[in-house]
Amino acid sequence: MSSLPISLSGETILCLATQGWDAHWTPVQQVMSRLAPQNRVVYVEPFQPLLRRVVNRFSRSESPRSSTFPHLREVSPELFVYRPGFPYLPFHLKSPFLAAVNAPMYRAEIGALLKRFGSKRPWLWAFFAQSLSVLDLNFEHVIYDCVDDWPAFFPDPREKKFIAEIDDALSRGSEIVFVGSAPLKEKKAPFNPKTFVVNHAADIAHFSKAADPQTPIPADLEKIPHPRIGFVGMVDPVRFDADLLRRVAANPNYHVVIVGGLLGGVEKTLPDLPNIHLLGMKTLNELPGYLKAMDVCLMPYRLNDATRSIYPLKLHEYMATGKPVVATAIPAVDGFRDLMYVAENENQFVEQVALALKEKDPGLVLRRQACAREHNWEAHVAEKLRLVQLHLH
Repeated sequence: MSSLPISLSGETILCLATQGWDAHWTPVQQVMSRLAPQNRVVYVEPFQPLLRRVVNRFSRSESPRSSTFPHLREVSPELFVYRPGFPYLPFHLKSPFLAAVNAPMYRAEIGALLKRFGSKRPWLWAFFAQSLSVLDLNFEHVIYDCVDDWPAFFPDPREKKFIAEIDDALSRGSEIVFVGSAPLKEKKAPFNPKTFVVNHAADIAHFSKAADPQTPIPADLEKIPHPRIGFVGMVDPVRFDADLLRRVAANPNYHVVIVGGLLGGVEKTLPDLPNIHLLGMKTLNELPGYLKAMDVCLMPYRLNDATRSIYPLKLHEYMATGKPVVATAIPAVDGFRDLMYVAENENQFVEQVALALKEKDPGLVLRRQACAREHNWEAHVAEKLRLVQLHLH
């Protein structure tokens, strides 16, 4: 990673992550990979209840490494990934009693991990926390990097209440709160006046490969006819609008392509049509090839509490390719309407796809790519470090 103009160095940073290190990359991995090796970064994956681990152990898709608990590995210089190993009880989000039982175990495990590194006053950089008991440990500074409106993703009232309590407590108890969007700042600022918007970014050099003539087109996509209308990313039932996909695919000449994982039973909502192609999860290295072969990129988000506060990673990843982008009118795209095709309703979404397919202006391609270059991860992390230096004493 390139050096940053404002540095944080020589510290031990405990990162409470929202997913495994090897899952699709999000701001968590992007930020932490840029804070090491100037600092010792310990990336803590979410704990899995004992029952879940037993089930996964017998899953054919489970690799030997991912079934090892606990597990500590160094993925790059001074960047360590830790998989918790204590026997946590299931239904943690739904039962206050079970969460209370897990709490001292979690505090003890994290405390033992920090002792293993010999760190007496580490920094806590939390993207979320499965238990507030971790705050009982002795930290030099506490930062809450809130990348999404977490309670909005949980329809179960018990889970939503549990997540909201942790979310609010982290907002109040942290010295700085970073958020990815202005609507999310409006929610967090009443809990903490030191709440700052730092929009998400993209690995511009990587996704710009989609515009490189030398980038190969994957075989499973090459056999699908044009025009290809593509979505690249994780598909979940809270944000993803399957009805929009159905409306676009109603045109039999279009081929709608989804490259990414399907979460929460969302596959049941996707229309079973011959011109909708589900290509599944791909590695980060493969994504530029898939984007290169798309004629139009989609951001088909529902308009709800979750999407009002999001700042999608794919916004600038798509822009880096130069491709036309059709999006619903979520607040995150308001500042980019001159570069995108933004739809206010379902009918407009289909119309905007048709307009995007007719685009002939090479200047738009260059302007999108120039915009993307202003939203890279180095600039993102540098802004957070500037705010850290300004507001932490």
